[in-house]
Amino acid sequence: MKSGEESAVSSEARQHYHHERITSRAKTDAVLRLLKGESVETLSVELGVTIRRIERWKARFLDAGSAELAKRTDTPSNSFTAKYWTSIRQWFWLLLALVAVISLLVVFMQRGSPE
Repeated sequence: MKSGEESAVSSEARQHYHHERITSRAKTDAVLRLLKGESVETLSVELGVTIRRIERWKARFLDAGSAELAKRTDTPSNSFTAKYWTSIRQWFWLLLALVAVISLLVVFMQRGSPE
């Protein structure tokens, strides 16, 4: 095969891979392999994508991880509010219902008394 024919085949293969969708799991695996020290060139050839594309996956992966770690979920006020708000709301409605029932009983008892 001549050099021109090889580049044509290589070009066809690249176009084929360009249209093939790569799953998020495969991207994650590729980034993890990259972070463990595997060559980006090896991954590029194996997956049939450009080095630039793999570097973008890595950047997005690291940005998302950093953003997730930056979230503060351990603050006491947020923890208390999130954990107990439903219970507080339920107790409030129960108390309100009891006050309404007691008020109705008082009204009916006053009507029934012979004053």
